[in-house]
Order: sequence, then structure tokens, then C-alpha cells
Amino acid sequence: MKVGSFLVLWFSLLFLLVVSSVKVLAQELVIYSGRAERLIKPFLDAFTNQTGIKIRLHSGGTVELYNRLVAEGERSPADLFITVDGATLERARIAGLLHPMSSEIISQNVPLQMRAPDNSWIGLTLRVRVIAYNPNKIKPGEIKTFQDLLHPKYKGRVGVRTGSNIYPQSHLAMMIAEIGETKAERFMRDLLKNVGDKIYPSDMKIVEAIVKGEIDAGIVNHYYVYLWLRDNPQDSKNLSIVIPPKTAYNISGIGLLKSSKNKEMAIKLVEFLLSPEIQRQFAELNREYPINPKVKHHPDMYPRNKISLSDVTIQRMGQYLINAVDMIDRIGYR
Repeated sequence: MKVGSFLVLWFSLLFLLVVSSVKVLAQELVIYSGRAERLIKPFLDAFTNQTGIKIRLHSGGTVELYNRLVAEGERSPADLFITVDGATLERARIAGLLHPMSSEIISQNVPLQMRAPDNSWIGLTLRVRVIAYNPNKIKPGEIKTFQDLLHPKYKGRVGVRTGSNIYPQSHLAMMIAEIGETKAERFMRDLLKNVGDKIYPSDMKIVEAIVKGEIDAGIVNHYYVYLWLRDNPQDSKNLSIVIPPKTAYNISGIGLLKSSKNKEMAIKLVEFLLSPEIQRQFAELNREYPINPKVKHHPDMYPRNKISLSDVTIQRMGQYLINAVDMIDRIGYR
């Protein structure tokens, strides 16, 4: 064989080897996830089992991972960003980190108020803000709205989560979008007067404090109450919830990163997570409401069609998140 022919053959084989290697490497998605690993990994494993596409999962705090993505910019190895909060996804979109997703499955199964206008992020599950309370200490019907918690008779009887957490931050952002900064700040200052030192590190600690009699009511995400009652059915007489009309809400969600080298594959995973079976499993595992209103929620939960949500979209809530964080700092809500 002539040297020239040999070199051509050698480079051809080398090219095929490189192409094959790239294809193998491409059969992997890198995900930055702010969700607890136990609440997302089973579904990612199911996707791998079904498609053969591997997942490299990096778990951490939602805000921590957002800051990491900002720092990495176009150099980020991540394909998708999963969060426990829709406002952070909107921040990522505003920062230019996300890329639109074109998908009929998304358009048909995710309500408009729970996805970005360009579908660069979407909700996966719905979380409703509720008032958990002890019906032995507070009569059913006595509290109907978050505003009712401001009554002087509840001083020292109400618990909230630390202001450094994204849940109260996003709740306040939605409130600012709804009623303006002046009224929202007045509400928070009055609420904190009744709360005093009853500030807890997690929603579940608030629920536990109600059951133990430390407080009589608290603001939490709905599923913490259902999870407590699932594991402690004997406490059903000491724990109940009020879902205010036009209540604040949030999502766990997912965004497609502009830096992704595997966008089509990433969209396949998003569509997989919206499938009816996976949506039902989200509800089963963590008692969240499926983002797809056509998928039934867990039978232990309050009917989704009887819950009215704030008219504020997740996108608009995200636009006020920084205002909310600034307010929390200004009023000393730690």
C-alpha cells in the first residue's frame, strides 16, 4: 500500500473514531438540580432505563446553583437546570442563561402561567402556599386568609420559615407583584410582630411545632402537611390546613440552558417528566400537584379544581424576586 493511501485510510479511521466517541459522549445529559436528590433521581433513572441516555446529576441549593451558572456562563457543562422555585428560573431567563424549547407536549400540558413565554423554563409540579393550623386551638373557619394571621390575638402563636429561604422570598415576590411594595412591606412587618421568635429552619419544622403545641398556625407549602399526616396519621385531629382564596403558589421546574450541547436530548427528558405516569409519581412521592391539570393528584389531597390561585404568573413573580430579597433584608426578617 502506498504511503499516501495509507495516510488517507489512517485519517479516515481516526475521523470515524472521533465521531463515534463524540456520539457516545453526547448520550449523556448534565443536570444542575436544586431538588432533593431522592425526589428527582428515581425519574432520571427511569429516563435512562427507557432511553439509554445517561444523567450526570449535580445537586445543591437552587440559589447556589443559579450563582454557579451565572459564573460559568457559556462555559457551563450543564444542559438543564432543575429548581424548587419558579422565580429563580425566571431570573435565569432574564440573565440570558436559558434557551427556548419548542415542544407540542409542553404547550399542551403546562398552563401558560406556569411556563416562560418562550418555554425556556416550565413547571413540573405545583406547590400551594397554605396556612397549617391546630383545629383544637383555632376554630375551623376562624382563619381564612394570610391577612387574618395579623390579628393581635395571634401574637406569639404563628410560625414562619427563615427569610433566607427561597419559599418565603418567592411568596413575598408574588405579594409585591399583586399588591405593591408598600402594602406588602406593611403586611410583613405586622406578620413578624405576631411571629416574634417563632422562625423555623424548614416548613416541616413549622408543622412539627404546630403538632407539639409550640405554635397554633404557620405558613407552609401544602405538601409538608400531607407528608406529615401520611407518616403520622394519629395527628389528623391536631393538624389541618386553610387554603386562602387566590392563594400564593410556586412550582418546581426545569429550564433548558443556552450552554447545552444536547438540546434535543434535553427536551426529550423534559417531555418525559411531563408524561402522565411521571406526573402521577411526583404526586405520589411528595404530595405535590401535577403541573398537568389533566393528571389526577393524590386522593389524600384537597381537590385541585377547588383551589384558586393568584392571578400573578410565575414569570411576573420572578421579576420581583430581587425586590423581595431586598425587603427581607431591610425589615430584618432573618
